[in-house]
Amino acid sequence: MSKLIRDPIHGYVEVSDRALGVISDPYFQRLRYITQNALAYLVYPGMRHTRFEHSLGVMYLIKEFLQYIKKNSNVGFIDDEYIELVGVTGLLHDIGHLAFSHTFESGLHVAKEVYGENRVDYKGKKTHVYTGIKVIEDYLSSPLEKNFSSIGDPVKFVVNVLKEEPKNEEERLALQLVSNFVDADRGDYLLRDSYYAGVGYGSYDIERLKRVLTYVNGKIAVLKKAIPIVEQFLLARMYMFKNVYFHSVVGMYNSILSHAIAKLILEEKIDLSDILHLTDVNVLSMISSMGDKKFSDAIFFRSGYKRIKSDIEGECLDKVEREKVLELSRETNGGIIYYEFFDTPYREEKEAVYIYDGENTYQLSKFSNLLNAVRDLKKAIIVYHVSQAERVREFEKEINECLKASQGVNE
Repeated sequence: MSKLIRDPIHGYVEVSDRALGVISDPYFQRLRYITQNALAYLVYPGMRHTRFEHSLGVMYLIKEFLQYIKKNSNVGFIDDEYIELVGVTGLLHDIGHLAFSHTFESGLHVAKEVYGENRVDYKGKKTHVYTGIKVIEDYLSSPLEKNFSSIGDPVKFVVNVLKEEPKNEEERLALQLVSNFVDADRGDYLLRDSYYAGVGYGSYDIERLKRVLTYVNGKIAVLKKAIPIVEQFLLARMYMFKNVYFHSVVGMYNSILSHAIAKLILEEKIDLSDILHLTDVNVLSMISSMGDKKFSDAIFFRSGYKRIKSDIEGECLDKVEREKVLELSRETNGGIIYYEFFDTPYREEKEAVYIYDGENTYQLSKFSNLLNAVRDLKKAIIVYHVSQAERVREFEKEINECLKASQGVNE
């Protein structure tokens, strides 16, 4: 038996009874109340979609990818049981996300780095992964073991994949489907985020991509004839980061939210031992009750905060005294904020895309000149409350002079 869930991106998503046993768990249901992109909806009003539907989309794409890999290659262990288990692994890849997704992690980082809160257990961008593994081992082991009893140790399988520590070929293939350059996670969020933002930047031919995947010598590869679809995927990711995820105003409001979360931690309004039970609504309620109203005014009414209009880029990132701005953050209780954006669109050493020509596999760089044009995306912004406008004038002048000088050199 299975159920059908209507999805705006993939159409009908079929959910088996076994997957439903995981989806019905309260720890998974909480993802309905955790937005995928935090406060991006203050800039793109439609971006109120959640980790819940994204997780369903990842499960769907993994199962689709595996069906075509099975068809295009000779892999004996890809059977219905394996496809179902890897699908559930994808379903659980974001189970450890906290309220407002990555922005809560940023709040933990701010609490520790800016305000010196040593109680915080911050593990970088992988914080949600380690949290998710704890959820799986402590709370979801029972439904996994019950529904996948025919498979050796389903909990260990899922955990090994999410920790990126595969122990055998079955786990290595699963890891490539969950976390690689062309994977089900990115495959879903590019389409989904683009759709809800109302932009076309993240669009690519998913139906074509599915059909050209194969598995050769322990690697997922794309058939040589389909190199253009991989390039399209790479560009979609780059454009989404440049224009949506790294939108300066999106960053501004998420930076304000991260400082508000940090302050709630410092004031012990957020119990660090119970953060898994928090959703966006809980955090917003706490922010609305804070004595310092500058955060709630910004988040609820988009008022009070501005940013220096010029983004800090290139060599100017080294000219602006980041530590000086962080000191002002402490002094003004988040009245002045330094916020960084960083992404590497393609890391060949870690997540190379392989091309299969019918005989051998090669890295994409052998065939595509596009990779040479793709650079790291890095910039920073300075955000300030209007009451602190005079205190950021020197930074504004410094940034503008640096950008003007660097433009002159480039000309």
